[in-house]
Amino acid sequence: MAKEYTSTPNEVAFLAALDAALKAAKKSPSYEVTRMANGALSVRSRRAYLGKVKLQGRKTWMQYMTGTYTSQTAEDAPLEEYIRLLKYWVKIA
Repeated sequence: MAKEYTSTPNEVAFLAALDAALKAAKKSPSYEVTRMANGALSVRSRRAYLGKVKLQGRKTWMQYMTGTYTSQTAEDAPLEEYIRLLKYWVKIA
């Protein structure tokens, strides 16, 4: 049976930071979030795939695109570091 996930304060804060970053960059604050089986959030805008972030459990990580077909992953960083890396998501949103 699949594990049930509920939103954590870190996820809420992360998505609020994404909203603020998109508005500050004058980009559409419209995006879609999908919960994956491992608890990670997959995020895409109307224009592009933005990345994935896992903020639940012992291991946390964030994937972000650094080029058209290249991505980087930050692991086990504090929430503030993942929020700082949102600049990569905003750039392609």
